[in-house]
Amino acid sequence: MRNLPSIRYFPETDAMAIELRAWPEAPENDQAKVGGEDAGEDLVIHYAPDREPWLWEIEHASAHPEHIAAVLSEIRGRAARPA
Repeated sequence: MRNLPSIRYFPETDAMAIELRAWPEAPENDQAKVGGEDAGEDLVIHYAPDREPWLWEIEHASAHPEHIAAVLSEIRGRAARPA
């Protein structure tokens, strides 16, 4: 069974946090590789210890449907890949 992405919306700040995948298992000493980077206006992509995208954080989400569409497209693409 696949873990479904988690989509959270915070109306008080108009922010969304959309997980692309479950947090991967990694040794504790790999935490230094965890981080995020600005990827567009009001968009931060967070990375897991395996250096693959894990979560998209969208600020002012109601003003950025293009970010929401892009992350949903990314999730759809990941779901189509063989496990």
